[in-house]
Amino acid sequence: MCEGKKIQVVFMDETQNNSISVRSGSALLFKKHKRRQFNLRMTPMIDVIFLLLTFFVLTAKFRSPEQFLPILMPEAVAETVRLEIVEPLLIDITDLGHGCDVRFGAGDKFQSVQLNPEAIEASLAAFANGFRDLLVRQNRTAVDPVQIQCDDTVKWDVIVKIYNVLYGLGVSDITFGLNE
Repeated sequence: MCEGKKIQVVFMDETQNNSISVRSGSALLFKKHKRRQFNLRMTPMIDVIFLLLTFFVLTAKFRSPEQFLPILMPEAVAETVRLEIVEPLLIDITDLGHGCDVRFGAGDKFQSVQLNPEAIEASLAAFANGFRDLLVRQNRTAVDPVQIQCDDTVKWDVIVKIYNVLYGLGVSDITFGLNE
């Protein structure tokens, strides 16, 4: 037959993932089969998305616009409202050496209460009653501003007690005046 010629036989090997084997003489050579890389095809995905979008748009039930209720508006009246700035109610605390003098009021109508350290509860009760009467006489409310002024010699304990009495009466706008 054919001597000196090498015969190559090509066949499919089922055990090696359909790779092609080439038999050349007595040696068996395997060709590496390139694996197909997984590619994501976008065209079918876009088609499916458009089909879903079309489906949802065609099957959606849109609400009908709500009708406006008839409203009768009152006629506009051009009037000016004048807001008055309420002057703060002054509380002046003066140290007397043994106790304090608390003066409160506005204008020329000041009331005075002596705070005695031995009977501080009774003194603060007299201050609360006098302050409440002053609010009624001057047609003031608890939301009107109150300003506390005191000397540098007044103890903080007295100032805090007066502040607590005012807060207990419902006064919410309490400020402290500065002395120059």
